[in-house]
Parts: sequence; C-alpha cells; structure tokens
Amino acid sequence: MSQVRRDKTKIQRRHFLRGLGLLLPIPFLPSIEPRSANAAPNDGRRFISFATDHGAMWGENMHPAQATLTQSQAYAGHNIRRGDLSLSVNGGTASLSPVLSASSGAFTAALASKMNVVRGLDVPWYIGHHTGGHLGNWARNDGNGVDGQMMQGSPRRTIDQIMAYSSEVYGATPQARVMVCGGGGLSYNYANPETQEGDIEEQTTEESSLALFNRVYVPPTDRAEVRPPVVDRVLEDYNRLRQSNRRLSAQDRLRLEAHIQKLDELDKKLKTVVSCEQQSPPPNSTDLYGGDFDHNIQKMADYWQLFNDVFAIAFACDTSRIAVCHANFAFSDYEGDYHQDVAHRAHQPTPLAPFPDLYAAPIITQAHRVFFEGVFLDLIAKLDAIDDVDGTMLDKSLVVWTQESGPYTHDSQDMPVIMAGGASGAIVTGQHIDYRNMQKTLNAGGYEGSVEVTRPGLLWYQYLGTLLQTMGISPSDYEETRYGGYGPDFYGPNDSTGSWPESVRQAQSDFLPFLKKG
Repeated sequence: MSQVRRDKTKIQRRHFLRGLGLLLPIPFLPSIEPRSANAAPNDGRRFISFATDHGAMWGENMHPAQATLTQSQAYAGHNIRRGDLSLSVNGGTASLSPVLSASSGAFTAALASKMNVVRGLDVPWYIGHHTGGHLGNWARNDGNGVDGQMMQGSPRRTIDQIMAYSSEVYGATPQARVMVCGGGGLSYNYANPETQEGDIEEQTTEESSLALFNRVYVPPTDRAEVRPPVVDRVLEDYNRLRQSNRRLSAQDRLRLEAHIQKLDELDKKLKTVVSCEQQSPPPNSTDLYGGDFDHNIQKMADYWQLFNDVFAIAFACDTSRIAVCHANFAFSDYEGDYHQDVAHRAHQPTPLAPFPDLYAAPIITQAHRVFFEGVFLDLIAKLDAIDDVDGTMLDKSLVVWTQESGPYTHDSQDMPVIMAGGASGAIVTGQHIDYRNMQKTLNAGGYEGSVEVTRPGLLWYQYLGTLLQTMGISPSDYEETRYGGYGPDFYGPNDSTGSWPESVRQAQSDFLPFLKKG
C-alpha cells in the first residue's frame, strides 16, 4: 500500500497562540457576577465537518471488528452495541480497521482514544448523488428517483450555518463564521442569514488556502508593539480580586485559586509564549492544480494539509470556530473513470465485464485510507498539538468525517461516521458504536454477487441534531417536526417494510446514545 507522507515540520506547537487569549482570564465567579446575569460564558467549542464522495465501503474494511462490540443496551426498540477502540500495531502500521490505518509514528493510542467510530445511521429514503445530505440540506441531490424528486423542492439551512449564527457558538462576530472549503455543495443558508429571509442559497466555497488564511488571520496593526505576558495580566486581576472584593465567596475563592494553580503549571510548560502575530502565510493550495494532480495522491493530501494548517491557526487565534470541507478528490491513483469504473462496482467481490481485472473494493479501501491518514489524521494531530489549559484544542473540538453513501454506492443506509475530539467534555470518546438493528435486513446481498448485508439503525436526523446539541444549541432552536431531530418528517418508499418503526422515530430528538458525557 502506498503511504501518505506526513511533513511534521509544517506546523509546530510554537506557531500557535495556544488559546491563551481565551483560556487564561479569570474564570466565571457567580458570587461577584451582576445579579442580572443569567447565562454561563461560552466555552469556545469548535466544529469541523469533512465530506468525501462515493463511500461504498464494505463494513469489514471500514469498521473495527465486530468482536470489539462488547456491551449492548436496549434502545428505540432494538439492541444497540458499543466497545472500546483498541489500536493494533503491526510492522509500523497502526490500525483500527483497514481504512482507519496509518503509520504508527503518526497514529498513536492517544489519538485513537480521542476518536469514535460509528455505524448504523440511515437516511430513510433514496438521496442518490448528493452533497447536501451530509449537513442537512436534503434538496442538494440529483433528483434521480421519486424520493430525490420530492425533496428537491425543499431546500433548508445546513447545521453548520445554524451553528454559525447562534449566540451559543459565537459571542461576538468572528472573522469567518464558517470556513467553507473545497468542492462546494455542502453549506446552505438564507440569502439574508441575520434576518432569516430570502431563498436558501449555497454558501461561497474557498479553494485557496492562502485566500482563506488572509480572511481568518488578522495581525495587530502595530506589529512592533510589545505585549505584556497574558499570565501577568491575569495575576494582576487575581491579586486585585483577592484583596479588594468583599463579595467574593469562599467557594469562588477556591475556584479562583485552583485556576491560578493551573496557570502556574501552564506557564512552566510553555518556554515561549508566541502570539498570532508570528503566523506566516501558507503556500497557495491552488498552485498544486494541473499536471498529474487528479491521479497524484500525495498532491491531493498536500492540498488539504494546507487547509488544515489554516484551520488550526484560525482555531488557535479564535478568528473562526467552524469549518466545512467538501474533499471532492478521489484520493486514488486510478486513471480511469473512478465513479463508473470503481464506485459503481464497489459491491462486487469479483471483477465483472467490461473490467475483468478490476477489483473495486481494494481500490476504494486504499483511497479512503489515504484520506484518513493524509487529511483527517493530519488535522486532528495538529489540533492535538495545540495546548489548552485543560487539554488540547482537539479536546475542545468535534471533527467529523462522513461519506456520500453507505456500503452500496448511492444508498445512504448504514452510513459510517468517524469522529474525533471531545467538544469541551460534551462527547465521550474512544468508542466503536453500532446502532444497527441486527434482527432486520435492508439489503440481503446478492446484487451482482455482493457479500454486503445492510441493516436499519437510527436516523440521520438524530445524528444532525446531536451535532447541534454538542455545540450547545437547544433542540427547541432547530426542531420543526413531530419527531424532532434535524430534518423533515419524511421517510420515503424505502420504509414500506417498517425498517424504521415508531420507536426509532420517537428517538430522533435524543442525543445519540453512548456519546453524551455525564
């Protein structure tokens, strides 16, 4: 298998602000807060969504072994299962599954412990070729089939845009509410999002890492200004509060002293406090276009790694907290028509005419592994290298990777979701989760010799609602149907057999089980 080179010299810890501007100030102290205060301060959670085309991964290649699912519980009318992720290392390769594999020097047990691998999430109707389904604009599909035609007239905001205009996510206007990058077709909002008026429109996407950097990175106007250490400023506030504020309660005094102890520990760890003033522009990702780009997996990974650098800078400098990325390359060196020749034959265990020597599943497995190692893992490693008072920037973030389809190309059932980050403690990590109902069957295999059997699980509407709740947004702010979750009250002809019964629909408003902390 070819391996994606990881350039560890691109972005180091010293390049980041490390969130000091957000995390060092004196903590919230209820006893001295004005009596009218009624909300806790925003904790600055970050969200990134990666979407890739096609999908069509066999379960055995995408997911950890079924034997890792050691616990079960009854939920929504059937048993759901979970287990702990366990990274295996063999010959310098660390793996959770054939797709979720990388060099053992890059993919560590510590990073694996901050991930979740989830299966058994379904779009309960045929969405066909689509990009909008990843984040909830079901109308962005090709209309191929009755279901798709019905939904094309019903565009809606995508969840990233709901987050972007929520006071739960941003207390003040950032440099970029959402960093929308890549092939487009993912992010949608009203023509006038502030007033929620006008048509639902696609949000402008950015293909240049340099242009995005120039949007989200704004150095101080006076670069020669020498700024006093942030820790010193906090200590001044600390001493002033202790000595002069009679309203400070004993409990808040303990909270304050614990905070200062954390700052003292952090101050000792950081040999040099570097601010966002010292960031250098990245190379321009569009310079990689041309030549053999469409079949050069290293260039494809390099392209997205340049964006990852910018995402990390924006998060560390707190100039944006949300990114949406359509990674629309094939991440394969196959030189034919990848969609028709490979993705449309993903289910075939043996080659069929007119390609008697083409085994599609290994090609697709390797392409997804390239994306995982070269893009997804690259980003979460960079975020995990940015220190935070109570962990790292990855601990504050939620990074998700979704694909266009489940095991069958264009069928959006049994959709895999790869997650990383704890979203400031909102998410439990380190899990392999399976929401499928193993007593029911959607597709029993057999199509052109397919070995895949798909089974119904929980609904994509519930998954999208969980992402919104993870970012601190209340269901009352986005739900619009009798069942809740994010999406329409629509199940399509696919549910003629009752694959998603009333018990599954009634669960749509819940935070997905096993994931919620506390």
